[in-house]
Amino acid sequence: MSGMRTARIDGHVHVGLAGDEHPELGRMSEYFRSRFEYRVFLAYGRIDPDRVCDKVLREATVEALATSGVDHAVCLALDPVYDDHGRRREDLSHMWVGNEYVIGLRDELGDKVLLGASVHPYDPDFEARVRTLVDRGAVLLKWLPSAQGIDLADERTRAAMVSLAHLGADGGPLPLLLHTGMEYAIPPCDPHLVSNDFLSWSAWDGMKNKLRFGKRWRRPDLGGLRLSLEAALGEGAVIIFAHCGLPYFASGPLAPLLEHSDFKAVCGYLDGWPAAGGRGGRCFADLSACCTPFRKPYFPRLAKLSEASLLAGSDFPTPVFELSAGLDEAAEDAKAMLHGDLARLIVPEDNLLDVNQRELGVAFPGHPMFTNLGDLLDELGLPHLVSR
Repeated sequence: MSGMRTARIDGHVHVGLAGDEHPELGRMSEYFRSRFEYRVFLAYGRIDPDRVCDKVLREATVEALATSGVDHAVCLALDPVYDDHGRRREDLSHMWVGNEYVIGLRDELGDKVLLGASVHPYDPDFEARVRTLVDRGAVLLKWLPSAQGIDLADERTRAAMVSLAHLGADGGPLPLLLHTGMEYAIPPCDPHLVSNDFLSWSAWDGMKNKLRFGKRWRRPDLGGLRLSLEAALGEGAVIIFAHCGLPYFASGPLAPLLEHSDFKAVCGYLDGWPAAGGRGGRCFADLSACCTPFRKPYFPRLAKLSEASLLAGSDFPTPVFELSAGLDEAAEDAKAMLHGDLARLIVPEDNLLDVNQRELGVAFPGHPMFTNLGDLLDELGLPHLVSR
């Protein structure tokens, strides 16, 4: 049809609530709010730490979404912890965001917002809840295993992943956005479970774990993990590995010695279960939280991956840097800092979702990552696109 184009989608946007006014829709723990990372998120969200409340957080979120030039943003819910008995445990979660909150944002902003739903695999009503959310417009399901207490090798998780291959529109797959690699943003529900996000475990990981002060990380059940992923993919599941499994700080030949990396494992799944199909299930990876000086050294390696496999995302409100800024822009930032705006040293002045899209565009010119998610959702019959 003339005038139609595939939408540009930011596939990885976080939202949240303090829990003071609407604790039934989400909350952040006191421990989480005491952390340095939380202060960083507030700075990038342009929120005064002394004014944090549900109303202010929502206003900042709406402002960022409404003023962004992206066609759609997948806003992510995060189900709370469910214990081994299948009981909902909001008290064990350092951060959780209800699906209803994201649906409320969509009600206010229209199709600028896409529902990135979250349902814990240990919930006995997993399939029924997912079906309901698909009927209400969910375009994917989000899991962050360390924060939610999800063991990817657990039989309940495996069954849930397999079922996602058939819980989407018309019995097709509902994509799973799976956090992969180190997680520095949201604390684990138990320090022992930091490694719940890992797809690999090296000898060096084991050695560092033995030397770790305090609670050691649980060694992942790699065999069970692979069985879960391959059982789901064999059924036709679609899995998106967040952040390409990259380390956040370390790069270069010694990176695996300094920080856990799942990049090699993610590349293996992208090769074995290509986005172009051929084996039923398909794997993708997003480049969320990649526009930082720490991850920039990986750009040449990312550029060699199959273009069809990569999806654009920001991970808002995590830091994004203007890596391509010229001298004029640097001079303007310096002037602002001299006048007391010290945040300009790290926080770009423009809309952060747009900055992320722009920086990815500079680093990967002409890359289809910006429209790949729209093409995928269109293929799967999931709600998403605006005709432009």
